[in-house]
Amino acid sequence: MNNFFVHYRPLPPGLKRFLLLVLTVLVTLIVVLGFWEPSLQNQYGPGRRQPVKELSGWLLDGPGGAQLLVPQPGQTTQGQTFNRVLLAGPGKTIPPPAVMDHVGDWVKVRGSLFSRGPLDVMNTRKATPMRPPLGTPEANVVGHSEGEFTLRGEIVDSKCFSGVMKPGSGKAHMGCAIRCISGGVPAVFHVRREDGSALDFVLIDDQNQTVNERVLPLVAQPLELKGEVIRFDNLLAIRANPESYQPLKP
Repeated sequence: MNNFFVHYRPLPPGLKRFLLLVLTVLVTLIVVLGFWEPSLQNQYGPGRRQPVKELSGWLLDGPGGAQLLVPQPGQTTQGQTFNRVLLAGPGKTIPPPAVMDHVGDWVKVRGSLFSRGPLDVMNTRKATPMRPPLGTPEANVVGHSEGEFTLRGEIVDSKCFSGVMKPGSGKAHMGCAIRCISGGVPAVFHVRREDGSALDFVLIDDQNQTVNERVLPLVAQPLELKGEVIRFDNLLAIRANPESYQPLKP
């Protein structure tokens, strides 16, 4: 009877040892499962957040939205003088005037950087104009045509798709993607090839202008696009008017 529990008396030593053992096992199990079980789930794409960074480069408004052209040190391939980082504001918007007022300047920006494959997107609030380093090449605003292609994929917002949210694509993310794209976040056409690899294209019209407001009804739906693919350093763009986008049956 020494281990009999009476609520108004101290817990018997035998019961105390038993409860401590059970609680220790349960807490350990919860911690282990908390780290192990998520690794078994669908990770919804390889997008990831990098540490907060400071980057310097040419600030441009296009193609497809605000972007920072960061010089590539050392050997470059395919004429890629710069690495282009798409820019967004801290919310579902374009960068604020403290950034966009310096378009055309060499600037320093700081913010959270998200990456998915060659696609980099930074959330930033402010750009500080600076003198460019000696010998810095001018930005290539024309791009290199890769030819006409017919592509199948879906429209996503570059910010969430690059790792801000998971899933960052598909019907489950449609509402958020529409809000981001309507706020000016660069719209991207995500294409998955037969071999399992993927390509992402910034969307522009035949005047090299953004198409955000014109593609909102088509976000997160299977589409076929036919247009000219243009390479801007590491960034691919497809030039086609939204009126020519063809919805596909799911």
